[in-house]
Amino acid sequence: MPLKSHLELKQLGSRMMLAAGAQEPVAQRVVEHLVESNLVGIDSHGIIRLPDYISWLIAGKAAGDNRLEVLQDRDATCLVDAHFTYGAVAGSEASRLAAEKARRHGVGMVSVKNSTHTGRIGEYVEHLAADGLIGFFCCNAQGYGQFVAPWGGKEARLTTNPLAWGFPSGQQNRVIVVDMATSAAPEGRIRLKSRRGESIPPGQVIDAKGRDTSDPQDLFGPPPGAILPFGQHKGYALALVVEMLSGALSGGGCLRPVDQKYTHENSFFVLAIDIESVRPLVDVSEAIDNMLDYVTGSAPIADGQEVLFPYEREQRERQHRKVAGIEVEQPTWNQIVETAESLGVAVKQ
Repeated sequence: MPLKSHLELKQLGSRMMLAAGAQEPVAQRVVEHLVESNLVGIDSHGIIRLPDYISWLIAGKAAGDNRLEVLQDRDATCLVDAHFTYGAVAGSEASRLAAEKARRHGVGMVSVKNSTHTGRIGEYVEHLAADGLIGFFCCNAQGYGQFVAPWGGKEARLTTNPLAWGFPSGQQNRVIVVDMATSAAPEGRIRLKSRRGESIPPGQVIDAKGRDTSDPQDLFGPPPGAILPFGQHKGYALALVVEMLSGALSGGGCLRPVDQKYTHENSFFVLAIDIESVRPLVDVSEAIDNMLDYVTGSAPIADGQEVLFPYEREQRERQHRKVAGIEVEQPTWNQIVETAESLGVAVKQ
């Protein structure tokens, strides 16, 4: 697989976005978000998404500028129509608004409809946590993106509906992020496995007849199968919670009969909590750090392994890939090169 530095990918991606018609701040924010996903090891939400993102811009499905419109603004809450501003821009702006409200009122909640794909939502709560806040973020696909079967069913009726929490730490450069799909695996990860010719673990996907499968292509068909909810009925219930928080509250739309599966649309919900409005940040951070030290101090099951806290692996991976580079699977790189050439952007091979 081609090995690329994060700086090279950012520079190339920004030039491609600009050539497609995005304004410079939008291009930089979108590509930064994608490459940052690669850096922390979440390749399914990384540069693999760039050709799709650019196709939306060219087709008029995504805005090349920031079109966020505040529809309703009250003390601690805000309703926003993103008018299909890129999700990386909308997610960052909404998180900033939520943080500002939390600083003034203790909590801040922003509900957003008509964003494009929000990407790796753990990034938004990571930034909130780094600012000493508790952050929560979840999103839906406004009724589309139905890849997941409800618990007990074999037909896709749900989307992967991710949610993320972020918590600060008293230790430098350490935050705790819980970023997870409510499905057994994100659709993007299964797509990446299919592109790489790899199998998937049992218990993640069923084929069109409801049988467990290790072939990621069985999800996409034809005929299409479905991803299972994680934790059986628990993931199913949480997926519905995300639908209600993201789609119903914002007015962007919830699960219903639709005539297409793939979508670029997202609605989302972001919550920021100012810890200082409840207890001193230093005291809360100390309690979190003491808890993490105790839990991760457990003897590992196997010699040579470690017990890690949520997001520790990703933070280590970021440091590693900044030095070692990012591997991009050949089909993805070929697609990026083809897209760049169609835009008249030269690519260093």
